[in-house]
Amino acid sequence: MMKTRFTNRIFTAATILASVFTLFFGIYEYRHEHTFRVDILHAQLQLNNYRYIMHPSDSLCRSPLRVTVIDTLGRVRFDSEEQDISHMGNHLQREEIQEALLSGSGYAIKRASATNGEKYFYSATRFGDQIVRSSVPYSAALTASLEHDYTFVYYTVGILLLIAIAFYFRHRYAHSEQEKQRIKRQLTENAAHELKTPAATIEGYLETLVSHPDLPAPQRLDFLHRCYAQSRRMSSLLADMSMLTRLDEAHRVPEPPATPIDAAAILRQIQDETAALFREHNIQLQLHLPPTLPMQADAALIYSLFRNIFNNALAYATEATYFRVTAAVSGRRYTFTFADNGAGVPERHLPHLFERFYRIDKGRSRRLGGTGLGLAIVKNIALQYGGSATAMPTPGGGLTIEVVVRGE
Repeated sequence: MMKTRFTNRIFTAATILASVFTLFFGIYEYRHEHTFRVDILHAQLQLNNYRYIMHPSDSLCRSPLRVTVIDTLGRVRFDSEEQDISHMGNHLQREEIQEALLSGSGYAIKRASATNGEKYFYSATRFGDQIVRSSVPYSAALTASLEHDYTFVYYTVGILLLIAIAFYFRHRYAHSEQEKQRIKRQLTENAAHELKTPAATIEGYLETLVSHPDLPAPQRLDFLHRCYAQSRRMSSLLADMSMLTRLDEAHRVPEPPATPIDAAAILRQIQDETAALFREHNIQLQLHLPPTLPMQADAALIYSLFRNIFNNALAYATEATYFRVTAAVSGRRYTFTFADNGAGVPERHLPHLFERFYRIDKGRSRRLGGTGLGLAIVKNIALQYGGSATAMPTPGGGLTIEVVVRGE
């Protein structure tokens, strides 16, 4: 009787948690599917922009879309629906124009036109000293095309079933082993979400290439480059997942393999490898290290630990003017400090920076090609060597990451 009541409580708790999980999963998937479909529409409108540049007259005859040509100062030079463009205001501050000026292309969703008050989906592409923007009115047909694919509901049901099973077996096995399994499931689920975006992007571009064999060679090459970039992102994600899996498995042994290494030499090697990138970002790379830092450790793991922190600074230390690396040794305890004076991180995010797939700005991280696993790898390697990894604000502004490892 006691056992039955205990089991019922377990499944009641599982049901509540599963319901909460379903809610958050549904919200996440709703936003994700919307972004995916918007990206597809954006790619199709980009194709119309390329067609206009190649064949302006034919493109306007065949396309029902509104086409506007704007110079880099925001002045309208042509509009397919307006004979008199003199009354059209400056477009420089429009969202899609700003993005096109910065990155070559951009879009804005459901913004009302200042000319006729109608809501449009805008997609702009920069071609030298002019920007071509295609826009489609927000109609019932467009709304239907952006409706979500609810296939994810079936995945939700399957995942919820796995959660219920996990709760049932949680009390039949040791807590530590179950926690490892939970982490692995979470990694797999998050990885599936992360892989879905580049896979869908590649599919969208390839579908366009297959459906339009007459695309101009420069545009075909551009689409292929975009596919290649997304495939590189997937490869990086899989490599980082493999690294985390190896680190998780390494917890089964007392310590990872160790050989004599010089941590200072590894840091200087990474300095040489990344110096040009830091110069491009106008960040001064400063290393304040002793001539040598001998320790017993796995050279590949220590290199990965340091390199991931350098990469994180390159990606996210916006507005920084320096990135400073220092080291201190106390017995077998090695403390490495990596500090920048950039924009920093809000304090509420600091405790979560080392979690897998945790991102403060997901959109920006994906545009930069980040996998969301770099700092998780840093923390796991530090733990392998009996240490820790913590993040804190830099005095005066910026982010400081302190890594402690124990070496022989």
